[in-house]
Amino acid sequence: MTEQLNEILRFLAVKERLDLKAVALECVLRLTGSQEGRAAVLSHQEVVKALMELTTDTQPLISRDAHLALLNLSEHEDFVTRVVELQAIAKFLQFIADPACKEADKLCMMFSNLTRHPRGAEAFTKTITTDGCVSLSQLVHIFDRKNYNKEANFDYLAAVFSNITQVKAARRLFLDRSKTLVSRLLPYTRYEGSLVRRGGIVGLLKNMTFEVDAHQWLLSEDVDLLPALLLPLAGPEQFDEEDVQKLPEDLQYLPDDKKREEDPDIRKILLEALMKLCCTKGGRSYLKEKQVYLIVRELHTQEKDEEVDDTCEKLVHMLISDEPPSEMDNLAEVVIPEDIARKFTMSPACVS
Repeated sequence: MTEQLNEILRFLAVKERLDLKAVALECVLRLTGSQEGRAAVLSHQEVVKALMELTTDTQPLISRDAHLALLNLSEHEDFVTRVVELQAIAKFLQFIADPACKEADKLCMMFSNLTRHPRGAEAFTKTITTDGCVSLSQLVHIFDRKNYNKEANFDYLAAVFSNITQVKAARRLFLDRSKTLVSRLLPYTRYEGSLVRRGGIVGLLKNMTFEVDAHQWLLSEDVDLLPALLLPLAGPEQFDEEDVQKLPEDLQYLPDDKKREEDPDIRKILLEALMKLCCTKGGRSYLKEKQVYLIVRELHTQEKDEEVDDTCEKLVHMLISDEPPSEMDNLAEVVIPEDIARKFTMSPACVS
């Protein structure tokens, strides 16, 4: 296959005749349709470089197929290595930032695949913090602005945001208190137009909760994270007036046709984020004060997904249990003795 790629390479040039270029590109695109083919193309750096150059071809069909080939290649873990070697992240971010780019959504999908890998997330985060490159603030603006590009919806930027926040450096960028990045994204936990957009933002918010030192700020009026996590889990149930008044304002007097989040994976991630906010005494106290238990209890009675239901039970337990000893105020810092941890890993699961 290497010889075949060597023969094709000379036709993969912007200045090559259109008919020859189109046939060569079609051959490469066909190769990227399989895992074996992707591995072969990625092993040939010059072919990958040629594909990247063809994304700027003046012929729309050539540019489109080059973007498609790169999107296919991005499903392979070796794609990260090639993109970093060729310093291509900044270039493609500039394309995304161009309101006239017709392939912006393909690039967002490509970056979604790339950033699933920790190395890709780290490389992407490093790029958006480099002077002269498209910044995180710009990407959030593009994502949040309606009709920024008539040819793109940018839904997959949500997946990119979720993926890069595997990396602590990216989480700290979102948590920059001089900006309003997190606040701008909160409404999308209830966005009905795209599961990808909604799920990506929920994943991002859960990742934010791993920064325990930011919990107080996230729950404060400056951000007001709790309603964004809790409202998708709420149904049309009615509560006593006294309890209603203790709920966050956005969860008071919900309409009779209020529906819960339909996707079980998203429901589980929302619950996990709430559990993470219970790591500290302050967080637990705040969630108890805001009657989070009521919403989770009603969800528990309706939940049909076993994994989500198990997560509900764990969160309910955290919300109704007595406070642990003062030395265990921050559960994220509690060290489990080795002998006890070993029992958890060795003992078979049982049902009582």
